[in-house]
Amino acid sequence: MLQRIQTLLLLVVAVAMAAVTASLPIWEKSSATLNEKVRLTAFSLEHLKGDTIVSNDSTAVIGILGIIVVCIAIFSITQYKKRVLQMTLGLINSVLIAISLGICFYQVFKVGVPMFEPEVQGNYGAGFAAAVVAMLANMIANRFIRRDEMLVKSSDRMR
Repeated sequence: MLQRIQTLLLLVVAVAMAAVTASLPIWEKSSATLNEKVRLTAFSLEHLKGDTIVSNDSTAVIGILGIIVVCIAIFSITQYKKRVLQMTLGLINSVLIAISLGICFYQVFKVGVPMFEPEVQGNYGAGFAAAVVAMLANMIANRFIRRDEMLVKSSDRMR
């Protein structure tokens, strides 16, 4: 049924990953002395020196994965009668969110941090927090879907 708790959790997954793809900053690092700034979003890693863009690397893979996760979460909400399919879609979503977080960490530590002042790590932004919330909500939703499936199986056995 659509009013179950897992539906709300899957909706949280969709909204959180949509927020990640809406260009919320995933990570930022700035230096007042050098007047430089680096910002990671779902679609770009920008390096600014003053007001000029020094480099603008594409990180569209994070954005594309986010869009796919949103689509799968919304589709999974409509599949409430097929709990096994819903669990499979939840597993796929977990893997995709983990991959996008892994790409974020790679971009931060291998590309972003060494740009200037490598001893300064920078700060994670709202986009990173939204991705973590999406991952946790997806895991909890899968747990509730599995619990419902076990409940249906046990009631079928009792008949």
